[in-house]
Amino acid sequence: MSLENACKVAFACLMQGLKEFAPQHNLSAMDKYIPTFFSLNDLQFREEINIANEIALGSHQLKLANFSLLKTLFENIQLTAAKKNQIQKKEAYYYPIHSLTADAIFPTPHKPKNDLDQKKNSLWQDFLQSLGKIPVSHRENLPLWLDHFDTALQCFMTNVPSSYTEELSLYDQLKTSTAIATTLVLIKENKEDQPFLLIQGDFFGIQDFIFSGGRETNKRAAKLLRGRSFQVSLFTELAALKVLEACELPSTSQLMNAAGKFLIIAPNSEKVRNAINAVQNELNQWFIENTYGLIGLGLAIKSASSADFFAENFRTLRNSLFKQLERTKLQRLDLTESTQSVQNVAYPFGECKYNSNFPAQDNQQQASAISLDQISIGENLAKKHRVIICDRQSAIYQDTDTNKLTVPLFGYHIIFTSNEEITGKFGQPARTQQIKRLWDFELPKKTSDSLWNGYARRYINAYIPYFTETGVANKDKYKIVEEENLKHYSDAIKTFDYLACEDRVSDKEKEGYIGQAALMTLKGDVDNLGLIFQSGLAQPNFAKMAALSRQMNQFFSLWLPAYCAEYNPNMYTVFAGGDDFFLIGPWHSTQKLAFTMQQYFTRYVVHNPDIHFSAGMVMTKVGTPVHRLGEMAEEALEQAKKVDGKNAVTIFQTSLSWQKWAELTDLEGNIETLANTYRISTSYLYSLIYFAKQAQNSEKNLENTMWRSRFYYRTVRYVVDKLDKEVRETALQKITQTLGEQGIEKHKLDFIVPLFNYFYKLRNN
Repeated sequence: MSLENACKVAFACLMQGLKEFAPQHNLSAMDKYIPTFFSLNDLQFREEINIANEIALGSHQLKLANFSLLKTLFENIQLTAAKKNQIQKKEAYYYPIHSLTADAIFPTPHKPKNDLDQKKNSLWQDFLQSLGKIPVSHRENLPLWLDHFDTALQCFMTNVPSSYTEELSLYDQLKTSTAIATTLVLIKENKEDQPFLLIQGDFFGIQDFIFSGGRETNKRAAKLLRGRSFQVSLFTELAALKVLEACELPSTSQLMNAAGKFLIIAPNSEKVRNAINAVQNELNQWFIENTYGLIGLGLAIKSASSADFFAENFRTLRNSLFKQLERTKLQRLDLTESTQSVQNVAYPFGECKYNSNFPAQDNQQQASAISLDQISIGENLAKKHRVIICDRQSAIYQDTDTNKLTVPLFGYHIIFTSNEEITGKFGQPARTQQIKRLWDFELPKKTSDSLWNGYARRYINAYIPYFTETGVANKDKYKIVEEENLKHYSDAIKTFDYLACEDRVSDKEKEGYIGQAALMTLKGDVDNLGLIFQSGLAQPNFAKMAALSRQMNQFFSLWLPAYCAEYNPNMYTVFAGGDDFFLIGPWHSTQKLAFTMQQYFTRYVVHNPDIHFSAGMVMTKVGTPVHRLGEMAEEALEQAKKVDGKNAVTIFQTSLSWQKWAELTDLEGNIETLANTYRISTSYLYSLIYFAKQAQNSEKNLENTMWRSRFYYRTVRYVVDKLDKEVRETALQKITQTLGEQGIEKHKLDFIVPLFNYFYKLRNN
């Protein structure tokens, strides 16, 4: 069966599922928006869909139901034995009946009772109208159109409960059952006992690739970082596309793609297996020739029968999937088999100045083609909103409206373009199948903004800070910015030099700006993610596994950039997606964002104590080599993971639980209040670091137990020498209580965190 026919099968399966969900709606209203090949009055594959639903949900006893609201999967994830043994009635959480936005991904404990049917009808009408935004010319390119349709379905059916269970969205049910049903239709002639082939992709070498260094890496650090991060996402997406095309499968057969990993369900046939082997060889050779083995992408396959998706068999299947992927990581690039691993590489122009692993392509630019593409991507992400994936024979050329990358990726040309009007020029290449995919990666400017723009969406972009107006920056505030760079333009990207100064504030007494000019690098990921997927759900099934992956990803890839755009515009998200994130921003604002993320994530997972993330933060001056930022942030994160129970953060080389950091953050404000009220000197506050160290080691050293008396003596002397008689008693009481009891006594050496923050706020160097 051809790819086009496979797309027809997939779309028919989607429509059959929608018909079951919404029998009261007239599907014929979609006729004017869908490809002309299809008649909604003649739906097929009902039997395959019924079987696929049972396989996806792991049950032979499915009953159609009319659930009013969608519940959350996160609520029932249990890792600890103590929690599993708890017998208590929990308050259920529900998602709002709303199209997909950064705000709408958060469930609430309040179950709305009014106008539910009206809201669903309104959402259905919005979905129908949304299909009209897909360019008409794309209906003649079924793989392209189906990818757009999939995104429309996601944007409007993600918060609607499925037809069979209130824990699973209609979108996740339809997507999973359609992938399975498509396989059942395509494999009909095959009498194998294991008709399914699960194909996993895993990108390796991400950290080394993103943080590779060269002699001039820091000159283009911002562009290189966002270009490399986006390029990693492109590698994964295009590898998945390569597999889909080689196996003649529609985009709906790809169930997961996040954090450098993807999962595709395909027919278990010799033709498909041979196609996968060919793709793996092609990928290996491309990575060897273009990146010299710095990175790669492995494909792992696993045969499965229908019975493997039910009850305890599914646990075995799921665990074997994880093990198979781990084995694939240890067989990187197949260097001893089919890959031509020894390359005849010359460096006539020296090494690339942005990545010393690669040779420069000429003497003028002294850079490799792939590095120049990364810089180009970094520039395009700030100006354009869509990327076109096309074949080598495409008639799309670079001009003022488009930008084409130099290096084809796995045989695909990559072209960046911007708005609707410009994208609309590509009708002919779309009709003639030259365009394989057209992805919208535009970020929402607010957390309430709609995500649907008429094209398939990929959550692969990062938030970038911009200037909002044209002018000349304040020389005093931006003290480390070179004078010739102080003039800036509206919509221009803020460099790291500017970001480092954004936490400096005006001080009226000193008639200038105070505060340390520095960056903070923040790296984090979800704790125990493998355990969450392997044993978190009491009654796991294939659809829930796919849904959980999508939901975990969307917090970091959807909510975080939208939140930064609206509330934290000076933050630079290098990458955020899957279960991890890497950000760079002003030293103090980044701390605030880290805590905000932790609070929102707790709300997102409905306060489930078994789901949390840890983070590491490192404060540096501008100019620290990019690869060192990555290394230091990774070391800080590893330190945070060593805290009992994880769920922690490392800052100033001190690891704390999030709860303790919240308490210390409150103390930071109290220190500032006391210092301003009683004119407490910096030298006095510096002496508290010594007392905090003594308190930390008081059990090991008898002399250190004297810290209390020394602290009290130091405080009394300060109060008597510096303050008026009428305020001495009150001041002594407040200072000893806040700094002594609530600070050093309770937190010991951890008290240095709010102290350091206070000192850095006052610095002017």
